Amino acid sequence: MKPFANNIVAAFGMTHTPGLGNLTHLPPADQMARLHAGFDVLKKEIAEAKPDVIIVISDDHFDMFNLQAMPAFAMGVGPVHYGPTPGTEQWIQQKRGPIPGHAEAAMGIYKSLMKQGIEPLRFEQGDLVHNVLLPKRYVWPDLDIPVIPILINCFAPPLPTWRRAYELGVALNKAIAERKERIAVVASGGVSHWPPISPEDYPVDDPMHKRVARYHMLGQDVFKEDPTLHMEFVEREKAMAMSGRELVNVEWDKMILEKLAQADVDYLVQVDNDEITKISGSGATEMMMWATLLGAVGSIKGDIVFYEVVKEWMGGVGAISYAKALKSA
Repeated sequence: MKPFANNIVAAFGMTHTPGLGNLTHLPPADQMARLHAGFDVLKKEIAEAKPDVIIVISDDHFDMFNLQAMPAFAMGVGPVHYGPTPGTEQWIQQKRGPIPGHAEAAMGIYKSLMKQGIEPLRFEQGDLVHNVLLPKRYVWPDLDIPVIPILINCFAPPLPTWRRAYELGVALNKAIAERKERIAVVASGGVSHWPPISPEDYPVDDPMHKRVARYHMLGQDVFKEDPTLHMEFVEREKAMAMSGRELVNVEWDKMILEKLAQADVDYLVQVDNDEITKISGSGATEMMMWATLLGAVGSIKGDIVFYEVVKEWMGGVGAISYAKALKSA
């Protein structure tokens, strides 16, 4: 399917691993150089595209939603968002502040999605963390481009199916085509990784099991009673990375990136979240957001910009760009 949203001027998917925050000193220097070179490709594409607004398709890590209210899809339609949250400032290495939204474009897109039978939860002001702030840091750090966040539940099962995530993208394509703005679309998350933010990641007798369960139930409010929990997640990830365990499924990472780059929709809409969680970690479900991106750009083929196994961050790090296909479509 060719994109009919001709006002999509740039599109890419990228990993938002927390390692890109305060752990950039851990990987070998040559590997960090390759990562920066890859991000520079995306940075050049955004600079040349000059978008009026960037739609970021990502997930919420219990920063906004919790088990008392957990939407499958949610969309920010207000004129301003904020981030990072107080609990993530230290490792994201950024002070909390305003992040411009684009209320007119967001509401227009939201209305179109609703008319098409896609009903995301609507929120005015979002709390954004590494899901948006790390892509901004590495790809458009000096550009004050308004952001429209679209969030998908990737960590509180039952999750949306990859088919439904793709259908969201197809509807988003049509909604964008109805707008006059120059729009970039970004998917942020993945690839294989085992983030220690689920109670199931801990033995029942481990005190962290109960603390993480409270985090899922209360979201940000848990830090009023447990203020060190966020940094303990970071420390737990560092310990896991140094443990010698195999925490990157390289074969799956390369396969799913190739399927996305080749626009293999028939395969992607059949991906099962439970199965990939077993073999590639709960963080692998974030790749459904890249399926949404694929639908949003009209299921055109993309280019794998880079893929690296960063053991120090216990995950794969990669990016796909649709810039070339968008220009030729």
